[in-house]
Amino acid sequence: MDHANAVVEEMVGEGAVSQNERARMVIGAWPRRRRDLLAPFARGGKFMELKVEHCETNSLPDVAWANYQRDGDKDALASAHALFFRTVFAPTLAGALAPSDETERRRAFIDRLEIGLKQRLSDRPQPIDSLVETIVLAKSDAE
Repeated sequence: MDHANAVVEEMVGEGAVSQNERARMVIGAWPRRRRDLLAPFARGGKFMELKVEHCETNSLPDVAWANYQRDGDKDALASAHALFFRTVFAPTLAGALAPSDETERRRAFIDRLEIGLKQRLSDRPQPIDSLVETIVLAKSDAE
């Protein structure tokens, strides 16, 4: 995220993104703690006729990092991480561009972001930590 912020700031400096557009760029993602995930079920163990059967948080291994450790190809690592960011987060950021903008400007923004990320990530290789939170719910009998 820090690298993406830096690239977007560069784009502001270049005039490719306005300060107002930059101010609207927000990614609404936040890992939640187990107690936060289960909070709706705290009273009586049920919420909206649902009950929790299982809840866990797992760390996913970074396959691109494992490949990098094996072969030392930092460009492949940077490309994999930049493509991940492009796929997951870039469309949300591009959505902050002026509403009247054509698809071409949004595509150019996303391309430029990916290129900038590849450059920065290639210079500073590191793994990406990913968490997967899983909750298994069952419909409970209405009382």
